Amino acid sequence: MVTSGERAIVIFDGSFDGFLCVVYAHYYDKVSPVLIQRTDHAQLTLNEKLHTITTDITKSTRVLNGIREKVSIEAASRVFYAFLSEALATDENKYMTILNYIKLGFKLGHMVDSHLQEDCVRAVHNFARHVGREAHLLHGFCRFAETESGVFYCAVTPKNDVLALLADHFCQRLATQPWVIHDKVRGQAAVFDGKSYVITDVPRDAKVVYAQGEKETQELWVVFFKNLAIEARKNPKLQRQLLPLYFRKNMTEFMDKI
Repeated sequence: MVTSGERAIVIFDGSFDGFLCVVYAHYYDKVSPVLIQRTDHAQLTLNEKLHTITTDITKSTRVLNGIREKVSIEAASRVFYAFLSEALATDENKYMTILNYIKLGFKLGHMVDSHLQEDCVRAVHNFARHVGREAHLLHGFCRFAETESGVFYCAVTPKNDVLALLADHFCQRLATQPWVIHDKVRGQAAVFDGKSYVITDVPRDAKVVYAQGEKETQELWVVFFKNLAIEARKNPKLQRQLLPLYFRKNMTEFMDKI
């Protein structure tokens, strides 16, 4: 049991709402984290107190609205994007960094993002920028294929946890077509029924049965892509900058075998 004001390792369920509840506990329950960890990544020590945070949507909504009103809408968005970052944040210090950014934001208001001399501000900007760039690229690099059931299926292997961002985008772009976007790195999928989507756990190696004729369609696209290229204008270095290699494993036109 952690008493008010006592420093502790804080454990939460790994969700964004759960993290916002950590922020709530810091301000309203006077919990002072020395480290913030997800339940599935927790590494406990004998020298620190442990405090487990229970996710409460009412509390998380209150914190998010507080960030929007007392700091800025842009800061709230930046916090969410930074939370999704994994490629640049290899340890649990990411959560402490975001907490420090929020704390500074409540002190400085909308001016917080101009204080780039602060480590937490600079780090959160970098996290958010990296997530935003990957999500933006995947908007164009996602490749959907028709399955036997008529649902469109797309596999992705992103460095960051951008599944929700992709789902929000394709809810607008494919507004009436049921689809599934499968994050094979995290074993999750966004499933859209033509009205709304849910994110659920799915095996990383889930088998997909494609519709009759889908293979032929993909082969035609590969032929078109290869014949469209102008040999004299090939620039592999520039192509790798615009289209990183790790995206290509899920792109039809770069597949050796379909």
